[in-house]
Amino acid sequence: MSRPPSQMQTRDQVWLIAIPKRQAFTQPQFHFGERVKWQVRDNLQNWQSGQIVGMQFTVTGWQYFVELDRNNLLTTDLAVSTSMAEQYLRLVKDAASVRDYLQGEPEWFFTEPAAFKLGISAEQLRKLRRKGLFKNGHHYRDISVPGSGLPRWQWHVERCVKALEIPPEKRSIRKG
Repeated sequence: MSRPPSQMQTRDQVWLIAIPKRQAFTQPQFHFGERVKWQVRDNLQNWQSGQIVGMQFTVTGWQYFVELDRNNLLTTDLAVSTSMAEQYLRLVKDAASVRDYLQGEPEWFFTEPAAFKLGISAEQLRKLRRKGLFKNGHHYRDISVPGSGLPRWQWHVERCVKALEIPPEKRSIRKG
């Protein structure tokens, strides 16, 4: 049975996590799929880089299995992967980094981004605050420098969404 060309060109990746028993476990500094770099031992001016495809927790700490970047000019042999100890690796920040997704989204947003997330205008958001729909310290907060006279509002969007889910006729807001 032959496979279509598109299936023949893809390759399945297998990731390995191995943790020995009776050892103090530490969280890994790097994650699967992240790109890392390290200095070449013979020449401290040059760096080699690749993507983490596996990791193992050993007596000395985390050991990472790295698939070398194909366009890496420092690779002169036919090796396509290597194993490196955690202390030698540095993170290469890129758009595909999983790290941004692990941190999650912030809870507090400034007025413009909060209004955008809520689907209303920034002026409407401010007006709802002035009318008393939102409570200080719960829905919004002022992070300005004391005595500056200029408020810098931040909004807890998730809590604001809940307040906005209350039908307008049932909201307790100030008149005028």
